[in-house]
Amino acid sequence: MKIFFSLFLIITLFACNTNPDPEEQKAKLKSSMADFLFKSNKSDSSIFKFRVEDVIYYDNKVNYICEFKVLMIKNGVKDSLGSMKAFISKDFSTVTRTY
Repeated sequence: MKIFFSLFLIITLFACNTNPDPEEQKAKLKSSMADFLFKSNKSDSSIFKFRVEDVIYYDNKVNYICEFKVLMIKNGVKDSLGSMKAFISKDFSTVTRTY
């Protein structure tokens, strides 16, 4: 019985954390959106640059529902700060932008 309890204790100590840090999730969501913007940009990337400033998200059962504040820069001059909404998959690989 002691062996079983010891083994159970060791497994629970090294188990994966199912609730990651909110700041870590924000960083991953911002990174996923930035990757999506740079890959989907059909124009010259030397002219247009995007910087994801902030994200507000809701952790849904299927995906993350996110609203981003994105700064678009054209030729080194600040152009505009706008909002973009997207759905991001739980593994951060698929981004579906809604607006």
